[in-house]
Amino acid sequence: MTADKFEEQAEEIIALYTEGLSVARLRERIGISSWALYGLLGRHRVPLRSTTRPNSASGRTVTEYERLSAGGMTHDEIAEKFGIKPNTLYRALLRRRSTASR
Repeated sequence: MTADKFEEQAEEIIALYTEGLSVARLRERIGISSWALYGLLGRHRVPLRSTTRPNSASGRTVTEYERLSAGGMTHDEIAEKFGIKPNTLYRALLRRRSTASR
């Protein structure tokens, strides 16, 4: 399928995405690659869903980050406590802040 065809279906694709259809299911249904899907969403300024899951290690860490850092733990210590890399924690914090400001 050509990029023009995806643009003709943009309204349908965006509606399905914003209604919560998973990216994997959307790719199967429409026959679009992840690259093309995210490109289309970006061109139409569709806010992406958060990838931080509340029960994931990074999600739990983000939830407790302020409490632990207020208690004196460093960024690296908090990441180690949850068994994730400091950079993973940093990215999770950035995602949380960007979704909170929407």
